[in-house]
Amino acid sequence: MAGRSRRRDALRRFRRDRSGTTAIEYALIAGLIFLSMTVALSTYGDAAGSLYSNMSNRFLAALR
Repeated sequence: MAGRSRRRDALRRFRRDRSGTTAIEYALIAGLIFLSMTVALSTYGDAAGSLYSNMSNRFLAALR
């Protein structure tokens, strides 16, 4: 019975503890910022790659 009481007390303390909430929120915000930067840079990289490829093809065509 003492084991159950300890587990119940530990569970109650865990439910009441709010000290890690802020750290979790900051981690989620940082993750969302990282995700949005990754998507934006990927999109920009694809567009820039297409632009330079197109310019290179036109330049080579003009030299011929």
